[in-house]
Amino acid sequence: MLKKVYFVLFFILIILVAIISATIGYNIYDNKNNKEIVEETIDKSQANVNFIKEEEKPVDNIQVAKITPSTKMTYEYFYKNDNITETVEDVPPYFLIDLTRNDLETNFKDWQIKSFSQKEVVLQKTIDGESTQHYIIGEYEGYIAVFYEKEINGTKLKEITNIPLESLSKEEQEEIRKGITIVGKEELMKFLQNYGS
Repeated sequence: MLKKVYFVLFFILIILVAIISATIGYNIYDNKNNKEIVEETIDKSQANVNFIKEEEKPVDNIQVAKITPSTKMTYEYFYKNDNITETVEDVPPYFLIDLTRNDLETNFKDWQIKSFSQKEVVLQKTIDGESTQHYIIGEYEGYIAVFYEKEINGTKLKEITNIPLESLSKEEQEEIRKGITIVGKEELMKFLQNYGS
């Protein structure tokens, strides 16, 4: 009978060892599997965090247009009294280099910015008064000549054309000798083209 008790105890012991071994083996497997899942989750979380961090970074590579030494500066002077715009193109002066549109708006309030890019800046200024584009067509040494209505830089003569006064009719010659007033460069060019052709 004692043998039987030992045998049952031995049998129970073997079953217990098998159960404990199975439990330990399962826990080891489960821990390894959980560790892989946790590592994979951490990797995915880290990737999401990196993605969010990249999205949240301020974008500092946006180029703001600035005036450079090669920027073409166009200045338009609009004269209210005769409704004429005189245009001057130039290179930018040193004090405008590296200025942005905002800088110009802040520091040059009497100018209107019509367009602004690194390639070209167009500024317009409105002036109360008359432009210098007031001309008188007259005669100079037998040729049609163009005079400023008011003296500019110490002279009234703007240019002498190659159109001889003699090539015109007597009435036209008389009108030109009296003087024909013209306002605006475009009107002047049209007038001279009519007589030059």
